[in-house]
Amino acid sequence: MSKPAGFFVRESTGLTKQISGLEALAMALSGMGLLYVFNVIAFVPAFYPDANPLMQPFIGLLLVLPFAFMYTLLAIGIPRTGGDYIWTSRILNPWIGFVSNFTITMLSLSFIGSVGPWIPQWSLGEMFYDLGVLLHKQSYFTIANNLQAPFTIFWVTALFTILAGVIVLISTKIATAIVKYWTILAIVIGIIFIATVLSAGRTTFIRNFNAFSGSNYNEVIAEGQALGAYNGVPPAFSFSSFYAGALGLLAYLAWFYPAYFAGEVRQNKTTQILAQIGGVVIFAIFTEVMVAVEYYGEGPAFANAMAALWINGSPKYPYINIPLASGLSMYWTQNPVLVAIFNISFGITVFVMSVSILFSMSRNIFAWSFDRILPSFFASLNSKTRTPANAIAIMTIVGLIYLYLAVFNYGSLAEVFSYGTAGIFIAFLFVSFAAMIFPYVKRDIFEKTDSLVKKRIGSIPLITIIGVICVIISLVTVYSIVLPAIGGSFFYVFFTGIIPTFIIALIIYGIAFVVRKKQNIDLNVVFKEIPPE
Repeated sequence: MSKPAGFFVRESTGLTKQISGLEALAMALSGMGLLYVFNVIAFVPAFYPDANPLMQPFIGLLLVLPFAFMYTLLAIGIPRTGGDYIWTSRILNPWIGFVSNFTITMLSLSFIGSVGPWIPQWSLGEMFYDLGVLLHKQSYFTIANNLQAPFTIFWVTALFTILAGVIVLISTKIATAIVKYWTILAIVIGIIFIATVLSAGRTTFIRNFNAFSGSNYNEVIAEGQALGAYNGVPPAFSFSSFYAGALGLLAYLAWFYPAYFAGEVRQNKTTQILAQIGGVVIFAIFTEVMVAVEYYGEGPAFANAMAALWINGSPKYPYINIPLASGLSMYWTQNPVLVAIFNISFGITVFVMSVSILFSMSRNIFAWSFDRILPSFFASLNSKTRTPANAIAIMTIVGLIYLYLAVFNYGSLAEVFSYGTAGIFIAFLFVSFAAMIFPYVKRDIFEKTDSLVKKRIGSIPLITIIGVICVIISLVTVYSIVLPAIGGSFFYVFFTGIIPTFIIALIIYGIAFVVRKKQNIDLNVVFKEIPPE
């Protein structure tokens, strides 16, 4: 019996294997954002006052490693563009695969809108404020304040978002080169920051803070503790530290990006292990060292107090915006070049993250189109750039829509960012369940995969065990994220942001099923096969 025609848009994706292991690693690390570490000693004490910030990277690593192993094994076993969309739709059910991947994709794109404004607000704004203090230039304070205005925030961020989209659209080589070299440079900047803080010491920080901030170090501690800031270093082992570590999984939310372009990487097995498992380990080590240097460089009581004053909007708060370590670097060094580098590097981290997101998520919409859920228009490659230009363009537009909502809709997207991550881990539940049953419902495919994928512990496949662990971690993570009531009502966001995302995906799939049926294309038949590489 001959195979029916028209299963896929074409017999091959057209995407070429041009991504190296180092580039895939950099794509994951850029999505995580190495220099986001500047915000850890602001976020953790602000949202979890009794949590130990030094434990967050470590606990986050322990929680994320099973997911990294799961995604690595599946990406090795079924290396296709679209990653978990392909696995879940073929192992479980087509609509479950699409809905879960659609949710991950849309909520990941929302980070462009919610995190993008950090460029003008927390990077450029804080840089001009710091330089105004160091160089005694009033005009710099004016620029810093203007960069906090919604209109300015939107257009500056939109410019960088569009630039990121253009880079991804015009060339895979350029996009991967940018993330690769920025990853290397970010590590170098981190080392320079560490050397700067250690050479200056806490005494220098206190002296400069008292001289230039218009406030007093000890008074800040007293004011912060009056608002509930912890006096000293919180216990390492506590429920608060554990929950903060689960929230720390937010920082790792890019480890799985290489799975989405697995069909484009050279030496896929080695690359997936390096990029996903190696990526989270590198990120954890880098973050752990940086957090320790920041926390003790400022003084734990002071860092806790600054976070409390900031999150509570205290009139006694002595800084322009969030107390990032990059912004407060002016109290360790009076070198304006170094201070500018530390501040700008935080903004570049945001920008390169957008490149990573748009590159990776565009592969998902490409895969949906390849399977005929969306028009084939989105699975077409530009003849000159050999990139899925239409998919990238629509992703960029979606990112801009999220940006508009984040800036002008009274901070509603800040809530979606806080709790939307819970939506991603709800979607991970489906991926984890697919991993659990993969060896049993797709035995023919499983038995043909790499020996690493087929590894067993006793009689039980390793991937099944890991899938069970990931289900448990997903549930714990969702609980941990909603626990501190970050950014508003969880139930409001759940019913206005998370649930509608799942519903929209169901509607899109339903429409596609009906339309394709009228075209004599049965999507159920399409999803019985693994798409060509």
